[in-house]
Amino acid sequence: MLSVPYSLRSFAFAALACLFVSVGFSAHAQSKIVALVNDDPITSYELDQRTKLLKLTTRTGSRSKALKELIEEKLKLGEATRRGINPTPQEVDSAFASIASRTKMSPSQLGQALSKSGVSANALKSRLRAELAWARTVRARFRGTVKVEEAEVVASARARGDTERQVREFTLKQVIFIVPKGSSDSDRSAIKKRAERFRPTIAGCDAVLDQIEGMQDVVVKTVGRRDESQLSGPLLERLDPLQIGQSTEPAPIKEGFEMLVICNIREIASDTAALDEIRTEMMDKEGQLLARRYIRDLRQDAVIDIR
Repeated sequence: MLSVPYSLRSFAFAALACLFVSVGFSAHAQSKIVALVNDDPITSYELDQRTKLLKLTTRTGSRSKALKELIEEKLKLGEATRRGINPTPQEVDSAFASIASRTKMSPSQLGQALSKSGVSANALKSRLRAELAWARTVRARFRGTVKVEEAEVVASARARGDTERQVREFTLKQVIFIVPKGSSDSDRSAIKKRAERFRPTIAGCDAVLDQIEGMQDVVVKTVGRRDESQLSGPLLERLDPLQIGQSTEPAPIKEGFEMLVICNIREIASDTAALDEIRTEMMDKEGQLLARRYIRDLRQDAVIDIR
């Protein structure tokens, strides 16, 4: 499968520390259209928010750079919509929570920190939504196009002397707070709060099954052993700061909200992890090239009116 890195992966998390600097937030009561991308408007408020966000994360943000980024996002979202690709609010929230975790904050704390610097949480979520949509769009467009021969992967590993490495292996259990079908947003929010209240009480893998006894719509499943090469980037980020017996924050899944409890962590030798990393790097390079050509073609075919 084509693997395309997006801005979430390379986001400048360290720079977010400056979010705690108190900066007055001035609401934009009036906003005008600064650009049209295939008749889809970009407003001065969006531009102002993106400029501030770039300054926070890169310290080199400018209005021209922000406008270029917003134009590309309109193109990406337009193409994604044309292909029937639309990330759900839950997926965007999960990506937002992943960033919060990397900065040692909860999603609400990250939102408050952004607000202190005059940036709405929705400004960051809009960026994440576009990148999630674009990653899927590129994969759909070039599925089967990017191929890496296994012999090339092995040869690259041998040339690096990187045929085996130590990786962490997690033994996990999954606690799911089920959201019944047809639940309202308020019911869903209440269930999430129940999960958040339960999380600090979890006394480890051996005890959690007894702890949920009598609790309605809560189940525990054994995930088993998973090493780092088998875990997605966002999931590994959620597990990374935790110790044995601790659990991840509630995250939205199809059934409701899940928390993963760490039963054990150990170091194992794995040639699979080394080969998977090299394979991903090689596919990413090819995927990035195709993605750049893709957005270039979209820009050439677009009607862009900058005012």
